Amino acid sequence: MVPSPLHPRLHLFVCTNRRDTADPLGEGCGERGEVVYAALKRAVAERGEVRETWVSRTHCLGVCPRRGATVARSPALDGVAVLSEVDASDADALLRAPQAAPDWSAIEETLAKQEKLEAERVLELARRLHPGLTAEDIRNPHDFPALEDTDWHYADGVLTGIQSAANSLRAMRRGGASKPGTDDGEPEP
Repeated sequence: MVPSPLHPRLHLFVCTNRRDTADPLGEGCGERGEVVYAALKRAVAERGEVRETWVSRTHCLGVCPRRGATVARSPALDGVAVLSEVDASDADALLRAPQAAPDWSAIEETLAKQEKLEAERVLELARRLHPGLTAEDIRNPHDFPALEDTDWHYADGVLTGIQSAANSLRAMRRGGASKPGTDDGEPEP
């Protein structure tokens, strides 16, 4: 494996998760996240840093602020990897912060640990609701009405967010790059 010279030096993951306004966990970052995502994409393009800085939408990162959005930053900003209550006016500050070459192995290791723990939590919650379920069973939760549970859906959403971040990092390590001018943050095929 050879590191790609095109890998970005900064990656921002913006929560754009949406839940029903009546959900006891809150409505998620939703539209506020979309506003922050658009501001970051615009700022990156204006700076001409599309290759060095990636901005990606993600699902729940486990922190639902009352205002603004939650953003995960790699490398961390002053030792803080997840920032809450981020709004569009914070875009320049997030991009101006010093950037060091990321330690991809450490990031991937951390995400792998988080993914394993959250996957175990999702399965444990599913088994409380419907004993005997396997990891394979919960890949299609619509087959099990007992999984219509707020706590299970929240945990599954957090797991999806972690998996989204891990998949983006794996794509970066393979040398994928965002297509200039696209909003999806997905690597080129």
